[in-house]
Amino acid sequence: MATRHIICGFFLALLGATALADGNIPERFTIAPDPEFRSLDEKMKTLNKELLDLQQDLMRLQDDLLSPATTKVNIFLSLDNQTDAALDSVQLQLDSRTVNNYLYTARELEALRRGGVQRLYDGNIAVGPHKLTLTIIGKDGKHSFSSDFEKDLTAKYLEIKVNTANKERPMTIKEY
Repeated sequence: MATRHIICGFFLALLGATALADGNIPERFTIAPDPEFRSLDEKMKTLNKELLDLQQDLMRLQDDLLSPATTKVNIFLSLDNQTDAALDSVQLQLDSRTVNNYLYTARELEALRRGGVQRLYDGNIAVGPHKLTLTIIGKDGKHSFSSDFEKDLTAKYLEIKVNTANKERPMTIKEY
């Protein structure tokens, strides 16, 4: 009895394989591509792209709201290419409030010596007069530099250039 079931199953499989081999697949076993599915896939891709564009716009608006140009200030530090200052650390104060303390590694100091620029502060301040104080601690001592600047309605970019070899003006500020 079991042998009979095996032989019948074998013939049915052989008959099915023969029908499939000559390309005569019954209509009920074929899967036709659905044009609506393809258009749905294209719609999903379009919606995904629009969502990414919207997300970028929202991030740009959020950045503008959190840091409007009327209050934005960026302060950078660089070394004069003639100086061989051995910086250990810097402290930046705006209006007598410490906004950054930074301790340098040998690698970071070498990057500054080769012309690199470090962002010390990126923040918001009110329009009007302000006082900036930078204190540098290095192997050759401690140097402090203070300067007043005016914040107007546009974004303010300041670069503090350090030259500890110049004892009269160890630091200068350049506005962009």
